[in-house]
Amino acid sequence: MEVFGELPLKERTYLEILFQNCTEEVKYYMKIAEVGEDETLIRAGEKCISIYIILSGKVTGIEWPMNERPYFFKDYGPGNFFGEIEYFAGLTNYRISVMATTKCRVLVIPVTYYMDWLRNDVDALYLRTKANMRRLIEQTADARKYLFIESRERLMMHLIRKYEQKMPKTKTLELKKSREQLSAEIGFSVKTLNRNIKKLSEADFIRMQKGKIVITEDGYIRMKRHIGAYVNDEHQKEENLCCEPSTEWRKPCM
Repeated sequence: MEVFGELPLKERTYLEILFQNCTEEVKYYMKIAEVGEDETLIRAGEKCISIYIILSGKVTGIEWPMNERPYFFKDYGPGNFFGEIEYFAGLTNYRISVMATTKCRVLVIPVTYYMDWLRNDVDALYLRTKANMRRLIEQTADARKYLFIESRERLMMHLIRKYEQKMPKTKTLELKKSREQLSAEIGFSVKTLNRNIKKLSEADFIRMQKGKIVITEDGYIRMKRHIGAYVNDEHQKEENLCCEPSTEWRKPCM
C-alpha cells in the first residue's frame, strides 16, 4: 500500500503483509493525520475510537498513576500501533497518553472497522497478537529493571532519551524544561535531581549553561557507553545470584 511508502524497509514490509487482505472499509475510512511537536496524540481516559499507526516521527508514552504525576516510560517510532491493546483487552478508554516528541505523520483507522477486519482475517490477527505479546513482555521487563537502577543512571537514561528524541543537527542539545518538570518526568525529587545533575556535570557527562543542562554529542555517546556497561553488569549480578548454590542446612545421611 502506498501509505506505507515512507516507513523504514522492515516496518514497511511487515505492514504491507499485514494489510494485504484488509477490508474495503478499512481502506476507505483510514486517513493520515499530522501531529506537531509536543502535541498530544492520545489522552489517557478518552474513549478508544481509533487505532493509530506511526508513519514518521517519534512519540513517547506517558503513564498517569494515582498521584497524577506523569511517568514518561518509553519512546516509539515508525510502525508502532496505539489503541489496539486496550481494545483487545476489552477496555473502552485509552490507558496511556501519547505525546509527539517530533513532528509526526500518523495513520488513523476507526477501531470498529479495524477490529471487524481482524476478526475475519486469521493471519492478520495472529501477526498483531504476536506483536502485542512481545511488546507487553518487553515493557514489563524494562519497568522491572528501571525500579532497581540508581538515581544517577536513571537520570542518564532520561538525558539519553531526550537527545535521541531530538537528534540535534548542531550535535548539542540544551534542555529548556525546569528542574520541577524534569523531576516529575523521571520520578524523583528536585533535591535528588539537583544532586545527580551535579555528579554528571563534575564527571563531564553534561555541561551547565545558565542553569540549563547541555548535552553534547560526546557526552551523549559517553552516557550510552556507561549505561550499556552498567546494565550488563547488573544483569550479570542477577545471573550470579540465581546460580549461587543453596546454603540451606541439610541433615547428614545416616
